[in-house]
Amino acid sequence: MTWYFDLPNLLVCILAIIIACRMKIIPNWIGLIFTIYSFIPFLLNDFLFPSRFMKDQFYYFDTMKEVRSFNFLPHNDPNILITTWVLSFLPLPFVETIKSIGFYNRFMFFVLFCWLYNKKFLKGGVLLFLIFYPSLVLYTSLSLRDPLILCIMLVSVIFLIDKKYFRFFLLILPLYFLKWQNFYFMIVLFLVLIVFKRKSSYNLYRVNKFKIFIALICLLIFMFLFTNDILHILNLLRKAMYIENSGNLADYLPIHGLGDLLFYSITAFPYFLLKPLPWQSENLFQLIQSFENIFLLIFLFFFTKKAFKQGKLITYKWLLYSVFVMTIYGLVVFNFGTSVRYKFIIVAVYVIGLSYELYRETIFRSYTKS
Repeated sequence: MTWYFDLPNLLVCILAIIIACRMKIIPNWIGLIFTIYSFIPFLLNDFLFPSRFMKDQFYYFDTMKEVRSFNFLPHNDPNILITTWVLSFLPLPFVETIKSIGFYNRFMFFVLFCWLYNKKFLKGGVLLFLIFYPSLVLYTSLSLRDPLILCIMLVSVIFLIDKKYFRFFLLILPLYFLKWQNFYFMIVLFLVLIVFKRKSSYNLYRVNKFKIFIALICLLIFMFLFTNDILHILNLLRKAMYIENSGNLADYLPIHGLGDLLFYSITAFPYFLLKPLPWQSENLFQLIQSFENIFLLIFLFFFTKKAFKQGKLITYKWLLYSVFVMTIYGLVVFNFGTSVRYKFIIVAVYVIGLSYELYRETIFRSYTKS
């Protein structure tokens, strides 16, 4: 047993939390919660479930051990190399067990949280969501790349809303190698924010109707010209993920034509948001995730309802983006576990991005009135 090698990693996490509390970066009650969370990596792999349950953890674990031993190119997969290179710079000492990188991810997410908290927009339900969202707590405690992708996307969203475009594009570049579809999703978000652009001479966000008209025409032309290419890519991803989920290839249903695409898209978004449904659960872990989805849906409903009251057009913008991303994922992802891993990042981006832009809009209104 080498679990005790992770005790120094735990102590570094706790020390960082104590320093943040003493410096008044976060309040003590949040520090206490994050201190409790720091123990979670001990309780997951080979305790609550076998480490082989998420076998890709071993790719990152083995590669990071090599990188920490100054073998900088032990793997030929860019997403594994980039993940381990970035995590290797964090000030935690050991990578000796499959649990180790979970402490690195917890440390990284805590630093991100402190940065976001000091933006002054994390309040009420949004703050509680970021602290207590079960999937977020779970996946930031495992030896996976998902926490790094989450951190990159959240920071880049803040840069984008702050109109720090150079930093935004520079930061999303690694996403192309970490998870290429998320890189393109961030490009889509950039285009959406450009269409829904604030006019400096007004207090409120206004939509340039001409831009929207041109954007829709361009979208229709693009769909008409590249429908076959789009369907080919979607079907390749859809088929690969269907086979990966141990599906019978004889039962696989490809998407034929634009009509099929529209038909499948109608149900893809709500199903992706809610799956696994309680009656689809095959084990206790999936059953817990299904109940989490129900509470998540309730939270998102009331959160979005409140956001509409503060800024309808801003909310429409973020809904448009999030529905688009979840629809794409809903079309190609079959595995329940993969769905949850993809979903928690998109949901976090939606909640944090929408909350921060509404906060910035409040500041803008106050400034223009004064």
